[in-house]
Order: sequence, then structure tokens, then C-alpha cells
Amino acid sequence: MSLEPSLEKTIELDQKDMLLLSILQRTAELSLTEIGGQLGLTKMSVSNRIRRLRAAGVITGSHYMVDPQKVDQGYLVICQVTCEASGPAQEKVGARVARIPGIQSVYLTFGPYDMLIIARRKNLQAAKDMLYDLTLIPGIKNTLTTIPHSVVKESLEVELGPGLTR
Repeated sequence: MSLEPSLEKTIELDQKDMLLLSILQRTAELSLTEIGGQLGLTKMSVSNRIRRLRAAGVITGSHYMVDPQKVDQGYLVICQVTCEASGPAQEKVGARVARIPGIQSVYLTFGPYDMLIIARRKNLQAAKDMLYDLTLIPGIKNTLTTIPHSVVKESLEVELGPGLTR
């Protein structure tokens, strides 16, 4: 994944597009007919809009959310990383970090740390093993790890504007 701005074509999003995106990111189980009913559009119109949004890169996938607790991956780990490398070399370190099993998100950041990592593991030992693997990657200088005791909110939804929540 590149940090460069996307070169994909940009499109104008109207109110129906924004409502469609709002519906899609909240539930992947509605049929095109049901979505069309909520938007006042035909099934074909909804399908065409989704196709256009995918082609423009506005929609990048569809998936179901899995409850980490139910699949024995409830141990959440947040790790801030300081790198020896910078620029493109830091991106290579980030790409290597992203390949470690259990790591969900890797963000290169500005500020006192160079990278933020979010991971899920089975238990403390599995988290320790993952963090040990992390420290073996060349270019990683230091880590600061936080283990949250409760999750109040966890979401990948993008706020699309007022009036678009259901």
C-alpha cells in the first residue's frame, strides 16, 4: 500500500451516493432491491452506482466483521514503534511488519513515534511472541506497547456527514 495520493479517477458523489455508502458500510446483507427501496432507486440503478463507486475506488471491498472474542483472538495489542529508517526505507519496514500474523493495521505516523500497530492475539503469550517477532525486524529501534482492558468503540466506518446515520 502506497502513501501517495490515489491516482484513481475522482467522481462527484451526490446525496444518493452518500446514502448508498452509508447503508453499505453498516450492513452487507441487504439485497439491491432492499437498498433501492430505502433510496428510492431501482435495483439496476443501485447496481450501476455500486459498480461506478467500485471503479472509482470509493468502495474497495466488502466483508463481514468477525467478533474477535468468538474466534479466540480477543487480546488487543496497540504498539507504537520508533524506526531507525526513514522515508522509503521506513515504508519497507512497515510492509514487513504488516506480514506478521495477527497484525490488523499498520500506520506510518508523524510525531514522537514512526509507526502505530494494532493487532489481535489469543492471549498474553501469543502477544509476547508477536512483539518479539516485531523487534527482530531490521530498522525497528524501539517499541511502546499498550494492552487495552476494554473496547468502548471499534469501527472502520467512515463518517459521511450529518443526516446519513440510520
